[in-house]
Amino acid sequence: MAFTVSEFKSNLFTKTNSSGARPSLFSILINDSESTYSFGAKNNVLVKAAEIPAATIAPLSINYAGRAYKLTGFRTYDNWTTTILNDENFTIRNNIMNWMYRLSGMADGGHFLTYGKPETTGDGTVTQIGVDGSAKQSWKMHNMWPTELGDIPLDWSNDAVEEYTVTWAYDFWSKGKTQEDTVSIIPTAAPAT
Repeated sequence: MAFTVSEFKSNLFTKTNSSGARPSLFSILINDSESTYSFGAKNNVLVKAAEIPAATIAPLSINYAGRAYKLTGFRTYDNWTTTILNDENFTIRNNIMNWMYRLSGMADGGHFLTYGKPETTGDGTVTQIGVDGSAKQSWKMHNMWPTELGDIPLDWSNDAVEEYTVTWAYDFWSKGKTQEDTVSIIPTAAPAT
């Protein structure tokens, strides 16, 4: 079968799919349960990179008659990582550090009243944006909390904006709605005759 560029483009760009998804078109929302350490609208822009979350169903091996048979095991969710641009006031970094203090206690050993309680979790949402500027798909991480705050390298030979990574643990993610998802796929019952 001959390859034609026009056929490739017509399959990729249709009326319902105007373009291929771009990794640079996304938005991030991160909130804690009490909105104390949530990222404001201005701070969400400083999230330089993230990923659409992954999920894995681990195989569960059962041995029978000398063979291993694989059954479906539990679904697991990997940690979610974001890369954040640092501002000179360390606004986001301080919020994350304070969130971590609330989770596990202060550096001096003191504890908050919420220490170890589930109210210290939050949620995060990553939204894929289309080339037309509309939200195409979103994924929400539930019961999320920062598990690792990355370092910030300092270097006299580098004049770029500082950035660091934050790793988030969460229980599960759910997929958000798009226009296609809102269309009912359940057939309506036929009228009684």
